Amino acid sequence: MKTKLLKNVFSSAIITGIIAFSVSCTVKQENDVCRVAALNDSIWKCSSWISVSDAPVVTGKVIDGTRSADGASWFVTTVTNSKDVRQALWMTTGLGVYDIYVNGTLAGDEILKPGFTHYQKTRLSFTYDITNVYNSDKGEENILSAQVTPGWWADKIITPYNNAGMIGKKCAFRSVLELTYTDGTKEYVGTDTEKWKAGIAGPVTHAAIFDGEDYDARILPGYETPEKLYKPELNTEFKGEIIPSVGADVYFRKDLALPPAEVYIWKGVTGESDDEYGKVNILRKYSPEETITVSSGENLVVDFGQNCAAVPSFVFQAEEGTVLECFPSELLNDGNGAKSRGMDGQEGSVHRLNLRIPDDGMRLKYIFPSCESYVEFCPRNTFFGYRFVTIRTSGDVSIKSIRSVPVTSIKKEMETGKITTGNEMVNKLISNTVWGMRSNYLSVPTDCPQRNERLGWTADTQVFAETGTFFANTLSFFHKWMRDMMDTQSETGGFPGVAPLAQYGGEMMRVGWADAGIIVPWTMWKQYGDAGIIEQCWESMEKYINHVNDTKYDHNVLKEENMNYQWADWLSYEPLESCGGGAFGKNRKGNPGPLPDAVDYWNYLSASYWIIDAGMMRDMALATGRDASRYENMVAEAKAYVKGKFLTADGKFKTDVLNTMQTPALFALKNGLVEGEAKTSLISRLRNNFAEHGNCLQTGFLGTSILMPVLTENGMSDIAWELLLQRKNPSWLYSIDNGATTIWERWNSYMIESGMGPKGMNSFNHYAYGVVCEWIWESVAGIASDPACPGFRHIIMKPVPDKRIGFVDAVYDSASGRIKSSWKYEGDTWIWEFTVPEGCTASVTLPCEEVAKEYGAGDYRIER
Repeated sequence: MKTKLLKNVFSSAIITGIIAFSVSCTVKQENDVCRVAALNDSIWKCSSWISVSDAPVVTGKVIDGTRSADGASWFVTTVTNSKDVRQALWMTTGLGVYDIYVNGTLAGDEILKPGFTHYQKTRLSFTYDITNVYNSDKGEENILSAQVTPGWWADKIITPYNNAGMIGKKCAFRSVLELTYTDGTKEYVGTDTEKWKAGIAGPVTHAAIFDGEDYDARILPGYETPEKLYKPELNTEFKGEIIPSVGADVYFRKDLALPPAEVYIWKGVTGESDDEYGKVNILRKYSPEETITVSSGENLVVDFGQNCAAVPSFVFQAEEGTVLECFPSELLNDGNGAKSRGMDGQEGSVHRLNLRIPDDGMRLKYIFPSCESYVEFCPRNTFFGYRFVTIRTSGDVSIKSIRSVPVTSIKKEMETGKITTGNEMVNKLISNTVWGMRSNYLSVPTDCPQRNERLGWTADTQVFAETGTFFANTLSFFHKWMRDMMDTQSETGGFPGVAPLAQYGGEMMRVGWADAGIIVPWTMWKQYGDAGIIEQCWESMEKYINHVNDTKYDHNVLKEENMNYQWADWLSYEPLESCGGGAFGKNRKGNPGPLPDAVDYWNYLSASYWIIDAGMMRDMALATGRDASRYENMVAEAKAYVKGKFLTADGKFKTDVLNTMQTPALFALKNGLVEGEAKTSLISRLRNNFAEHGNCLQTGFLGTSILMPVLTENGMSDIAWELLLQRKNPSWLYSIDNGATTIWERWNSYMIESGMGPKGMNSFNHYAYGVVCEWIWESVAGIASDPACPGFRHIIMKPVPDKRIGFVDAVYDSASGRIKSSWKYEGDTWIWEFTVPEGCTASVTLPCEEVAKEYGAGDYRIER
């Protein structure tokens, strides 16, 4: 059905009460607008970047909490058809987060367009077939409009601390409309300063990624307020390339919308003292579907039961001009608000200190219009990371419905795998991992969705990349992100700690972070059998591995690039951990810096990744018909270097402290650096280490990424199972016992007995440690891809069962078809049923056996 425009807004500035009412109280949607392939790149020549000439600009030094400029930029034009139109295609992009409208109809399912990219080098475009909402008859008029807000351009997320103003100065819009007439001729209408009008207008009065969104529903959208629009100016800020977006777009997951789990109103406090904020007085509670009434001076708290990247969606009503403010949070204050527990308010109120800018950002403000019925509102220009919200109002507000709507690049159609066990704690761990992925695969693979960061941290990315492929088809997502990675690569070949370039930037060659530039393409190729990502990244990867090879990844040689700092095995419980300061001290001259043992440790880890990277380059060279011998030789050279520099003949580390740690031993085993008695001795020491720590892991980001498969591959699957089912700190289940609904940044982000972990860097939605689910898929369920025949054309099926979880039921829609693996115990009998898809083969190794047997496509049942 086509939407006909009632009145050309440029023909008359008279807005009737009926039209104003409909705009304020409803959001028009149109399902007949569909996404299509981009127009030819040459068509961009028909357009220019345009901005609002007097748009406000942030000046002065930008610090944490500096807010973006107020207002939304609107761009509007009227198109009059010179002939009857058969098809209308609209190719669009923006500097800042944008939405487009055709005759007042919002076009496109995507939100937060065009996404997060390198601000200097790449903009993504979106093209829509708008024919069904376009008035097509000759002589008819159509209003095309766009709203652009600062997100990912003119806000703090890409602007370094102390920068003079925001990196992006003004929001801008660029587009080309292609009209195909019924006689077959075409016409192009591009953004320019003559046919388009622009101005700061519309109900969004402030919006940014960190800031949140302010929305005044009394104000009409820009296409309804021509008096606020005038001649735009050309914008020359962006000189990079515009490319079509083919992955990592962002969507609302309305199918996952979360209703309240608990709702209450509080006012006033009891039990406060100098050391404790006290406890809130709860006035009333509401059932999840009950209409909520909140008044001025009261505080509404809503628990959605699940932490995620999301926005709250409302159906509510109040008198015109009533202000509602909403503040998201990951947890509630407890323990009578004891400051010694890291609390920032009364027990029962929301805790926001871990957001880092609790007073300046991560908030929502809505001003009610004049409307006799309930209105709907859901912000489109920002996102939050939260489980709880608290709401305050300036007057009486009736909330008929409130939902938490997840925001993610993982569409429902992308989800590929589901795995269930007989252990509810393990199932919760799997659920927490999936929600962490949904939350952090958001345009880029972010570290966390809640605080003033939300960046494409590269170690988090490479650690979790393979795990994510089991839960969703992430291939196009990582094709996009590898463009971000290559955009951010240094001239010397170094890869960054964050991609795309953002507020934290400049450091390169941080071990385990930089290596994502090779690990991610290799992982995508192995899991999907897609050589295209190798071709896309080959030159970049080759430049990087040459740099690693030339420098032997030596910390001191690379000091100018790594800034004399390594994150290394971040947030581990072991000696020489960087975040806690264990890697640093004073040298003989009394100057602060990394300890000699720490530098040795970093160099060992770096050389370990040199081996890994070279091996992956060998695999990818073979896959694409390139000469792999150079990389085979590089693997041998790197191994010889590590053995000679860091290990003794009996398999001990020359730097004594490394012999007391888990992570160095794990990397030695992963890379096959020890053999015979030396290997036996190292495994014995590693077993003793776990025993000395009460069968608890001590590893951080890097060590945990290889922990479980290395243990399993080296005869220590018993320890792997102990670690999985361990409930002491540190362990995966410890966080669940302490209330986790996603994966945490720290093993001890929160402790029931003592409260918050360090608030300066403490995220409750950080997916990296969810890498354990890679092991659950590959070693518990026994579904793994063979690099010799990638994309699951040949499957490695080697399940390692344990009675304590009862059963496993796994279904995975791989690149080569549906794979199933289900096992259970009936008494002492282990029963395994599995499916090899058509056209595939599998190497099957039964528990306690060493020799694999080959299976073709089919369904199988084994008892033993």
